[in-house]
Amino acid sequence: MPEIKQVIIHPAIGVARVGNSPKEYFLLPEIINKPITDPGNFRDKEGRIKRQAARFRLYGADENGNIIRELTAEDGDITWTVHVANKKAAWYNFDLALDIPQATGAFKGYPPVESTLRNVTISDAERSRLVIDGGSLTIYGVNTNADGNDQNFAFDKGTFYSPDGNDKPVYLGELRTDENGSLLFLGGYGLSASYANESAVTFANNDTWHDDTSDGPVDAKIKLKTGEVFEAVGAWVLTAPPDYSPGIQAFVTGYDLLVQTAIDMGQSVLPEIPEFWEHIYPMLERMPLNGWVNAGIFKQNGWGSPGDLSTPEMVAKLSDTSNQYFELRQAIFRQFRNPDYLTMQAELFPPVYGDGLQGFKSSDTDPRNFMAVMPFQYEYFQQWANGNFTVGKRPETKNWYDITPAEQAAYLDRTSLDETIGGPFHPGCEFTWPMRQPILYSTPFRIKRRLDDPLIYGPILNSQIALEINGPLDGSAAGDITKWMAVPWQTDTSSCLSGYVGIMGQYIPTFWPVRVPNDVLTEADYEIMMNENSTLEEKNAAFSNRVKWLRGIVYQYGYPPVKVSPYTKGINDFITQWSDVGILIQKEGIGDPNFPDKMWVENGRTIGEDQVVSDKMLMAGSEQEKSPEDSGYLWMVERAEKRKREW
Repeated sequence: MPEIKQVIIHPAIGVARVGNSPKEYFLLPEIINKPITDPGNFRDKEGRIKRQAARFRLYGADENGNIIRELTAEDGDITWTVHVANKKAAWYNFDLALDIPQATGAFKGYPPVESTLRNVTISDAERSRLVIDGGSLTIYGVNTNADGNDQNFAFDKGTFYSPDGNDKPVYLGELRTDENGSLLFLGGYGLSASYANESAVTFANNDTWHDDTSDGPVDAKIKLKTGEVFEAVGAWVLTAPPDYSPGIQAFVTGYDLLVQTAIDMGQSVLPEIPEFWEHIYPMLERMPLNGWVNAGIFKQNGWGSPGDLSTPEMVAKLSDTSNQYFELRQAIFRQFRNPDYLTMQAELFPPVYGDGLQGFKSSDTDPRNFMAVMPFQYEYFQQWANGNFTVGKRPETKNWYDITPAEQAAYLDRTSLDETIGGPFHPGCEFTWPMRQPILYSTPFRIKRRLDDPLIYGPILNSQIALEINGPLDGSAAGDITKWMAVPWQTDTSSCLSGYVGIMGQYIPTFWPVRVPNDVLTEADYEIMMNENSTLEEKNAAFSNRVKWLRGIVYQYGYPPVKVSPYTKGINDFITQWSDVGILIQKEGIGDPNFPDKMWVENGRTIGEDQVVSDKMLMAGSEQEKSPEDSGYLWMVERAEKRKREW
């Protein structure tokens, strides 16, 4: 066996998620294509949402970085060190992704975006009190702090600003180790508050507010039994909002985004020619899967629809490299939006809003009002459409110890990001637009470190400042990834929904339904389908029925799904009721070929009674019945129009 010359932490970026269960947690599968399951359906016995833990492992490698084997506590003494912080309240407002033409001033009619500080009335001398710094913690051993009760491993030292000087403690999570000495990081409890007891007023920039998400560097040291000591190549951890539909992937995942970023860094490891099962089929599969969280996609691409490209019959055609289905492949490829963003392609795929969206006005001309797939995905689909692709063996789910250590490390890097969203960034779910900037990384997937930690880059932040060498993206310290996100997270989660422009339909485009569902199949309808006494007509009606996931909070009960007024009531209700909404669980079908063999069903909801009219849920309402524009974004319209007038 080759000699170990360096030690590397995997995953390079680990993702934890908040939950209000004080002790229980779950882990994502570390194998690609393995279903995400939990014995308690992601809740504890009291119905509280479990936190998603991020696990980090150590791997020995040769001098070229080739993985040799995993290193555990049996190989030596492992010490882990983690530092996390939350800097949202001390950072700048989110106005727009600062790396797109509309923000830089390159898009006609729009001057450069200039973002001001959040909590601008707090003096420079006091702004450090807006940072919740959990500090640096070290842990070692096997099954250390297994029950989570040892305060020596709790990120409970950080505080948040209070006008009276008695700054409030904020819990950002804790460290544990497993039976192999691997690191387990658990984040916060999903708590958000205003130091002035003010209501939240908008989706991203709520002054006086904080939440308990965080991020920061992960380091490790191992002393092998041979006496050799290695400082590991470091990783990063971030705490994100809950995943309310685990197992349903976005059209563009966080992993896809970072693969594209690696390409932009000139360090691509992708093959020149796509392989069907690895590079083409995942997108075909994501189309119907997204139908479980959005009624518009369900109608267009869901199970049983003409647009479902994942059926065995269709897959047999689409995986045929001959010219027999050339026109079919070309027709499908033409449905994808071009990521060069040179022309408006509103009607194309994916049915997702884009980074340039401001105000949901039908007169907008920026192509980035709608999101495209990554350039490498588009190029692969173009090659596939032209018949330039290979077809290997359909991948099977493997066991952990049946794959090589190199595969293990690669799987860890991927599985942690496959369940995140690679856009649109408005600002986003787990992270936002800085993650696609090569300057953020030392090597692909590895976030660059920095020693200095400026909180302020002047009274305003614009694209030039944000993207320049030695700017805020040129290396990161604890809290620097999540600071670009909404504060608190609940206001963005309950704002970025679907169907804002009436002329485009009631359900699509959408933002990120795979993490924040729009329309769901309820337990009650699933039970009708499973009831052997139900008629086929009743089962069909139940299967076709979709209701708003945020009914009773953002949407009123009934049909059509009119939004709660005023807008601020919905986002503030979600701040306190985020753990009471349902989580979509994959369940078995009814064993009838008229229905899918797997279904994603809303589970665990404890808010009110459903009062919907099931036979109308997928019927188009009149324009007068359509949901009004989300007033939480009206400030964007006003600011955009003001910028244009001033320009």
